[in-house]
Amino acid sequence: MSVTTRGRSARHVRLPGGRQLLTFTSLSSAGLGEAVLPTLSLIALVRMTGAQTSGQVIFTQSVAGLWFLVSNPGLEDATQRFVPLEQRRSGGGSALFLLLLRWSTGIGLAATAVALVAILAARLLGLVSGGLALMLALAVVGRGAIVPYATAGAGLALANRLRTFGMLRVLAAFLSFGLSLVGLWVGGPLLYLAGQAVGALAMAAVICLTATRATVSALGPVTGNARLPAGLIPFTFQTSVGTTVAGVSDTGILTIAGFIGGPSLVTILKIAMAPGRFYANLTIPVTTMLYPRITQAVAQGAGPAFIKRIVRRTSLLLSVSGAVTALVAFPLIGTVIAMAYGAEYADAGAVAMLLLGAACVKGVACWSNTLALGVGKPGWRLTYLTAEAALLVAALLLAHWSASGSASVTMATALHFASGTLVLAALGSGFWLTMLGPVTAPRPEAPAPAERPARPLQRV
Repeated sequence: MSVTTRGRSARHVRLPGGRQLLTFTSLSSAGLGEAVLPTLSLIALVRMTGAQTSGQVIFTQSVAGLWFLVSNPGLEDATQRFVPLEQRRSGGGSALFLLLLRWSTGIGLAATAVALVAILAARLLGLVSGGLALMLALAVVGRGAIVPYATAGAGLALANRLRTFGMLRVLAAFLSFGLSLVGLWVGGPLLYLAGQAVGALAMAAVICLTATRATVSALGPVTGNARLPAGLIPFTFQTSVGTTVAGVSDTGILTIAGFIGGPSLVTILKIAMAPGRFYANLTIPVTTMLYPRITQAVAQGAGPAFIKRIVRRTSLLLSVSGAVTALVAFPLIGTVIAMAYGAEYADAGAVAMLLLGAACVKGVACWSNTLALGVGKPGWRLTYLTAEAALLVAALLLAHWSASGSASVTMATALHFASGTLVLAALGSGFWLTMLGPVTAPRPEAPAPAERPARPLQRV
């Protein structure tokens, strides 16, 4: 591709501006809803059932989440990477998206069925109690229902409908929140999980249908059968392994905590993680908006200078955002947790402060996952996430070992783990900022020429 062509392509991929304010607001509202509403339902669960029972519920949810991290290949990343390339090459973007969405739905159904059979077998063999088996089954159904969400969201992003996706996510969060609270008040933890499952199933149908219509409208009608672009399967394998490994830093940590420290440690960590997750959800819209811009910039031939420019501006913005958040939130965290969960959880404020600091530092390079995928280098992401997950697990195990002689083993373990998490976040952000040049360097192969005129991709 000539320099002139690259210049024309780059000019068509604009930097984020005022026109994207509504999209950012919609996605931010979704992130806030997905952070605040589950936290409120968790508060209700802890206050009504206590640390032991709520810890069991959180544990079953983390086990279900870990299962789907292992069994779900994460086709949303392949959708964002290859649908623009296929649309530019042959105009078959719609057909490829629908194929990937069907696969994502089928994988979710198959993984749910396998998990339910395994739970039934464990119950019949006496490995788990009847109550725990029911909790696991409901958690699996609820988690399995949302498997297609991400692939559908990728289609909405490519169709320039991220605002719609944000609004649907807000609706899903409110529906799950309302049904889970009604279930908790009517029937306790089991109906709490059942309410979440019903809400997830209902919204899965709405989101997938909306994404299908929007993508076909934006990219054109389906013509012929979809074909898998070269490189899609290896790319998906690497991204799915990376996503699975990344889950260890969240869902997997709670699962491991349940084995080494019991329900009490799970509850403390879940409570303390809430402020950090709240901030992380505020940064997710930024990466959500950057990812399609990066993939479309690559498809249109924009050079690495353009990509590095928008990434650096993003880091600068999020550095200021993280500093302000930390200054405002740190003095209030302990008081807010004590008011929300009860005075017995006031000590969790120190753990939450460290984990929020880690989230603010990590947010500086929140684009790290999507950048490597957008430029077609999933190996970078996989290698980094593998190292990060291994270090986080090691930090948790080391924290538990070092706290074994403390008066309060649970709280000491949580504090030591949170300190290690903050250190790892600083090292991780520093790594990505340092390696920005090599990651964005052009790949040696040139993009395949278009076989026939295709409807152009829309700007996101």
